[in-house]
Amino acid sequence: MNPKHGAKTDESGRSTKSFAPTEKSEKVMKDDSRKDSPPILKNVIPKLSAEPSEKKMPSPNKRLGVMPRLKKPEPDSVPLIPIDGKFKKRWHVEGIIGKGGYGEIYTAIDMKIAEEVAIKAEPMERKGKVARRMILEQAVLVKLQGKPHSPLILGSGHTEKFNYIVLQLLSINLGDIRRMSPTRKLSKSTVGRITVQSIAALRDLHEIGYLHRDVKPANICFGITPTTRHVLKLLDYGLVRRYKEADGEWRPHRAKAGFRGTQRYVSTRVHRRLEQTPADDMVSLMYTAFELLAGELPWRNLEKSDDIWKIKEAVQYGHIEYFSGMARELFDFSKLVSGLDPMVDPPYATLQTCVKKLYSPKKLTDLYDWEENFKEAILEKTLSTDDSSK
Repeated sequence: MNPKHGAKTDESGRSTKSFAPTEKSEKVMKDDSRKDSPPILKNVIPKLSAEPSEKKMPSPNKRLGVMPRLKKPEPDSVPLIPIDGKFKKRWHVEGIIGKGGYGEIYTAIDMKIAEEVAIKAEPMERKGKVARRMILEQAVLVKLQGKPHSPLILGSGHTEKFNYIVLQLLSINLGDIRRMSPTRKLSKSTVGRITVQSIAALRDLHEIGYLHRDVKPANICFGITPTTRHVLKLLDYGLVRRYKEADGEWRPHRAKAGFRGTQRYVSTRVHRRLEQTPADDMVSLMYTAFELLAGELPWRNLEKSDDIWKIKEAVQYGHIEYFSGMARELFDFSKLVSGLDPMVDPPYATLQTCVKKLYSPKKLTDLYDWEENFKEAILEKTLSTDDSSK
């Protein structure tokens, strides 16, 4: 259950050698874990083993992929970081590109390296309680540096009111990309490559002892430079939980675990309030793949947890009739994921092999749907409609 993992090569061919946090980074993580002090992020700019920030990266006019767009400010809302101004004397804030219940995401120009970046900010308090999501997220991101499917962290710190993390700028998320498609779906070759890379991303996270617990299209993006535009990035580690100790042993399971994740994508075990394991991350990835390929999940319009749970149970036991068209291409993958032993680390390579047939003979570096005006997804939609009329 707990094999020792050495450095390995990812599906994209890049080294996945672990990044060793600096002594300063380790100290920040220990200081932030103290219960007698408010959780804040101290200024940390780790030395990166891949695409180092010390070297000037491609200029903004060489950006590729689907760039995030600035959102219109809401009436009477006051952003955490002032727009069109300098932040910490280093970043010129351009605008907001994302906003949720936990904080805001801005795009900015790093004036030190003349490069576009993303700044994620979270208030120190939320609903009267001390917010700790970003503290944990920063600690996990630092441990993942050097892994190809983790976003680069370029800095972090705090003000009197909020914590922040500076990250490489990425494309819009896969949920938004799917909605850009005329068919509201992605092709099987694109979904296959997304799934293979997502499995690698989860493997890297699991190997350092953490579960993601919120795998979904909205938390998956791609790079936007010539060298990263085909490299998937798994985001938002605010709900991670350590499931392994430093020695590789699994932590004891709680008798009843809380509901963590997004209801549409969590496994049936989460509905049952069981302790999550790596297998549950894979189930969420399976639902993500189904949604991207089918356009929606069978329980999309249901609100009651028990009703959603019931259909998920049916899908888990092989009732693929809940899906139509190209989504049936995922039957073998869903059967394999549904049969995973939750008490054993998933067979990542076997899962990847199962999905590779969706995009063979294409490669991970070939063009994806959004780079070809979704022509393959449109063609598959037409073929699926023709087949159903026979």
